[in-house]
Amino acid sequence: MSDNGHAPLIRRGSLLYRLFHLQLIDHQPEEKDIEWWARCRLEHICVTPYLAYDILRTSIAALVFSTFMSLTFVDLFVLSGIVIGVCQMVIDRRCKTQVHPHSDTLTLVRRVVVLRTILWGTFAAIALSHAPIEYLPALLPTAIMVMWIESVALIAVPRVAVLNAAINGSTIAIAVVPIGDAVAVGGTAVALGSFLALHWLVFHLNYMFATRRLRTRKLTEANETIQLLLNQYDQDGSDWLFECTEDGHIMRPSRRFCDAAGRSAERLEGMQLLDLFYDSPERAELRHMGGQDESFQRVVVPLRIRGEQRWWSISARKVTSNDDETRRYWRGFVADVTTTREAEARIKYMAHYDVLTDLPNRALFNTTIKRAFDRLGSDGMVAILAIDLDHFKAINDTFGHTGGDVVLKEAARRIEKCVPPGAMVARFGGDEFAVLIEHPLCRERVIEVAHRIVDAMDSPIEIEGQKASVGASVGIAFGPDDGCTSDEAIYAADLALYDAKTRGRKTASIFNLRMHEEVQERRQLELELRDALVNGELELHYQPLVATQTMQTVGYEALLRWNHPTRGPVSPDQFIPIAEETGQIVQIGEWVLREALAEAARWPDHLTVSVNLSPVQTMDKELYGTIVHALAASAVPAHRLELEITETVLMRECDETIALLHKIRALGVRVALDDFGTGYSSLNYLRAFPFDKIKIDRCFVGDMAEREDSDTIVKAVIALATRLNMSTTAEGIENAEQMELLRATECSQMQGYLFSRAVPAAQLVHRVPARKVAAPSVERLGSRSPKSQPGREKEINRRTG
Repeated sequence: MSDNGHAPLIRRGSLLYRLFHLQLIDHQPEEKDIEWWARCRLEHICVTPYLAYDILRTSIAALVFSTFMSLTFVDLFVLSGIVIGVCQMVIDRRCKTQVHPHSDTLTLVRRVVVLRTILWGTFAAIALSHAPIEYLPALLPTAIMVMWIESVALIAVPRVAVLNAAINGSTIAIAVVPIGDAVAVGGTAVALGSFLALHWLVFHLNYMFATRRLRTRKLTEANETIQLLLNQYDQDGSDWLFECTEDGHIMRPSRRFCDAAGRSAERLEGMQLLDLFYDSPERAELRHMGGQDESFQRVVVPLRIRGEQRWWSISARKVTSNDDETRRYWRGFVADVTTTREAEARIKYMAHYDVLTDLPNRALFNTTIKRAFDRLGSDGMVAILAIDLDHFKAINDTFGHTGGDVVLKEAARRIEKCVPPGAMVARFGGDEFAVLIEHPLCRERVIEVAHRIVDAMDSPIEIEGQKASVGASVGIAFGPDDGCTSDEAIYAADLALYDAKTRGRKTASIFNLRMHEEVQERRQLELELRDALVNGELELHYQPLVATQTMQTVGYEALLRWNHPTRGPVSPDQFIPIAEETGQIVQIGEWVLREALAEAARWPDHLTVSVNLSPVQTMDKELYGTIVHALAASAVPAHRLELEITETVLMRECDETIALLHKIRALGVRVALDDFGTGYSSLNYLRAFPFDKIKIDRCFVGDMAEREDSDTIVKAVIALATRLNMSTTAEGIENAEQMELLRATECSQMQGYLFSRAVPAAQLVHRVPARKVAAPSVERLGSRSPKSQPGREKEINRRTG
């Protein structure tokens, strides 16, 4: 026999081979199925009662053989039958106990069967060769019948079955051929023909046996896998299977279906599937699809389960019943897509609404205002209000983003209360809001709305138990008068908002063409400012600081001036905000510091020089190095330099700023807090950083003689500074009465027009001739990238003299 899975017993290609296709096929199962396959073959073999068969066959043959064979032969034959019987008993016991591997037991069966075949064939051949002639007609058919019975019974082990037929057939032929009569020749022919027939029959029976068992095995495994997957899918998955009658009644609801529907199987059985869903266009679509014969997919239908809104996606098709081909029903699956649906709705909402305030966002506002402009008639009008919260950056820095969120939510609520019904309130981002009013009755009504918003935002907002004053500025524009398109109208409202902020905040401003011209002028001024430093158009003026008690000049404050070649003097109120917003203040501030120290080097050693620092400068990482280099270049001792900052500086990145100020103060440079009392949380900053001086703002000093509260505030600040070992400077002294009031206090220094306006360095009485400090080169100026500073305070921190 060959080893390639086939066992041809007749030469391949011969007539008999082609006629009978005499080829046995080995069915080799997978490694994991070897024991199972051995068990299947054993079960088939053990169905035949071989022990009883052997006893009966041996007994009958012994009786027949005893009539013409010797007693010794009969005894040996019976002994061989007993040996085979004992072996069969061992096999039967092993099959019942199943202690040993089935493959080992099957090997034992093969050996016992081969032994039985050899012994039976040998004794049969000897007996047939010695049998009387008259016995042959009975013995030959019996021997051939035994060959057929045993071979057919052994189809589970086809090689052994074919070997059994070959041995039995050959022994019969060998035994009877020498006799030579017609019966012997006929018996031989029948034996050989039986062998060939058995070979063909064993092949087909074995093929049917093996194919049926193996296919049944694979089908069972597949069904088990499918059932396992279906059970897991139905129990643990988000989807589940369902079946309905042709008219929509639920059949055999699964446990997953029952759990998802919130109903028992008894309630769902026979219930209309449509009854699970409330009336909706989606339910109507499902009803329509159910009335068709075609399959449908992903029909999403809403329903309520235990009071909760859910969404199911249903796919189904009609199938024919296995029991009755005339009966059809729906089979499909349901997916709970609530999470997906909510996520899609959330994404859609976030695309058009602000998550924090639930107001429409810029995108939705722009879409709405464009549609409003499209609907405008010849006499139609729309109003746009651009709103910006005042000092919001300071609130955010003081209370953190959580406090900022509280302000934004409260601002949204207050603005919504101020607008008429039908108006849209939107948040553009940050602290920017907008209002769209379609077809207002008149312009005056819109202006009233703007003032209501300003008044509403003027009330303090409580943040973490503290009251915070915010305020709002509003810009008003009307379409189509102020802009023929939505973009132009929004731009006009922004210009009006900018005007409101420059006019002091907490107010409303209506757009006019002048604002557009001012913006263009501002842009032109910005371009010209870029060349002012290089062209030598900037210079410093100095205003004296006078000791209160001795009335002696103890120092000067350096104040920046711009002498434009064509415009003439440009007010610091105009160009310093531009410099701060564009970042040019960093280069200009560096030049101011170097120029002021170079000038101070020509003064007597007891005179100090004060230089204002912009909030933008404190954000420059090179500021510390700039100060060190300027001091080194001028050789002015550090204690003669005084840097003035406002509370706005401390409100930005407070921890980092205070750390920077400590480094600067460690050099010996004095640090003064300017405009004390005009911002937020001044006392908190006095505790956070040990200032050397407090400068009292002119708004308090100027009213000391007329207002008792101003006088009280000034004296309180002076007393506070004295207790904290800080000196004080009172700004804005314009008359002798103010001077005498201050001299009656412990105020350290005074500054104002009463003593002198800010004058060029050449006019200083203490000055000696000296060189000028060169301006930075164009290349140096271009090496720095401008830094914008949004939300700049109105107070520009430069003295105008």
